Amino acid sequence: MRIVYASHSDRAGTRWTWSAMLRLAVLITAALALLAITLVGLFVVLPLVIASAIALSFFRRRRLRQAQHRLKGSVIDADYTLIVHQERCSIPGSKGW
Repeated sequence: MRIVYASHSDRAGTRWTWSAMLRLAVLITAALALLAITLVGLFVVLPLVIASAIALSFFRRRRLRQAQHRLKGSVIDADYTLIVHQERCSIPGSKGW
């Protein structure tokens, strides 16, 4: 047989209420933290990444254009002669090469 006293049941209800409120507070805090991280990523990190990608493309295009202009001015126009030096093989029984 179980005896339930009024004073004990009141404590059990209060304990459950505090536990549920604590869990709810932790859940809300975690949700707010995730929301803050998402907003910082969306409004701070993403624009910085996009701006740096655009700046990098302009920088690379300018460097490539400068390199092409440098190459056009420094073209060497010359005739090349290729000299091939061949030695005869000195192994007995070979046919010379």
